[in-house]
Amino acid sequence: MAVVDLNWRRFTGFLLLREEFRGQSCIYLRTIPQEKILRVGETGDPWTRYKGGTAYALDAALHGSGNLFFAATAPQGEIERRSLEATLIYDLQPQYNNEHKDYPPFKPVEYVHRGDVPKGLRPSA
Repeated sequence: MAVVDLNWRRFTGFLLLREEFRGQSCIYLRTIPQEKILRVGETGDPWTRYKGGTAYALDAALHGSGNLFFAATAPQGEIERRSLEATLIYDLQPQYNNEHKDYPPFKPVEYVHRGDVPKGLRPSA
């Protein structure tokens, strides 16, 4: 697999992320206001995965917290996308992911950060 270019975009709520990435595969980060990463996630399409009240419940739970979401286009293939998610979880060790933290992924994915990179990460050269 080629190096994945993660061109991050910042969102103040999940509904905005879901609309922007409708019909697209993405990887996303949930952060505190200071942009420390709390959780890494992936989806083939946030519009279909988080439909109806689920996306609204996420935004309601975050209301007033100042927490943020960052998202980037991810590989379309589920295996590649989940390998990228596992690699990011292993590398970043986010507090609210409980899988993929103890051992390196079977197929690690190389990636670079671009765009609106969370403060806790360094943009790639």
